[in-house]
Amino acid sequence: MRIAVTTENGLICGHFGHAKNFSVFTVEDGKIVSREELDTQGNHCASMPGFIKENNIDAVITSGMGQGAVDGLEAEGIKSYSGVSGDPVEAVERCIEGTLENVGANCSGHDHGSCKH
Repeated sequence: MRIAVTTENGLICGHFGHAKNFSVFTVEDGKIVSREELDTQGNHCASMPGFIKENNIDAVITSGMGQGAVDGLEAEGIKSYSGVSGDPVEAVERCIEGTLENVGANCSGHDHGSCKH
């Protein structure tokens, strides 16, 4: 399993659709076995779910996400968790344990640069 987390300065942050970087954790047998950084290569908003799928990511953890992203990831078979903050390793561990809370779409009705929800 591969879990991508939007990170900045070592913490979970940002709006999924405008992330410039993901920390991608590979999980085997219920444990984190590796971590790598993945540049989003200019993908954002509508193209992000496809980019995530192309990189064989099974779940995404972020602070903010709109309903379009939630739906787009779900259509690709990817689980999403939003409203998460703090340490990315701890969040991934909670995800593995099944205790990570998800607030769903928490960005709507406001402008995120070129991407409006």
